[in-house]
Amino acid sequence: MPDSLSSLKRVTLIIYVLIAACITFLIHEQLMRIDLPINNFILEGEYQHIDREQINLITSRYIKGNFFKINLKKIRKAFIKLPWVREVSLRRKWPDKLIITIDEHKVIARWREIGLINDRGEIFNAASEDNLPLFFGANEFAKEITEKYNQINKILEKELMQVSIIRLSNRLSWEIITDNHIKIALGKKDILYKLEQFIKNYQFVLAELKSTIEYVDLRYKNGFSVRNKNNIKNFNKKIKIIL
Repeated sequence: MPDSLSSLKRVTLIIYVLIAACITFLIHEQLMRIDLPINNFILEGEYQHIDREQINLITSRYIKGNFFKINLKKIRKAFIKLPWVREVSLRRKWPDKLIITIDEHKVIARWREIGLINDRGEIFNAASEDNLPLFFGANEFAKEITEKYNQINKILEKELMQVSIIRLSNRLSWEIITDNHIKIALGKKDILYKLEQFIKNYQFVLAELKSTIEYVDLRYKNGFSVRNKNNIKNFNKKIKIIL
């Protein structure tokens, strides 16, 4: 008797599940047949470089049809193709709206001669007339170069300087040129520490040379050398960097 009751409960549960599934299916089919067009779209996110005409072109071409049947993947794919769009998300809002959230690339530099690079160290292709720093290196090191760029700038800003060019060679040696045209060879190891020591002594070096510095070599173990035009003044004995 208990087994029969248990079996009856299972059968009853299965019947209820099937009924619920059928009702859900019928409701879905009816909704799909009802004319519920997307009458409006809401654009969210901050952007400066994305062309509004391109957005309107995409929305007029792809945002068509039933509220439930509209192809969000296809719309997203169209937006991602725009040069300055890093990411885009789409969601429906009952009863007739589509919310479009755009994440625009935040450019920080030019990547060699082939494109631009954003604040996340991601390379992308777009046109920009801004006066931007220049990054050189292998694509695989784009994120590392971006991180070093930010770290180096924090050190240089103590003397009101910024990176104009940063280069990571095939041998993984770092070199920068500042916005006041000082070329600095940083080498491979402890580059931030060495740069810190140079910046701490920057005013002293300027006083010694009595003019603008042209080239700085920080690749020494316990010091650095400075060049002004064709003259080289070695500071290894006067300024020691303890590593």
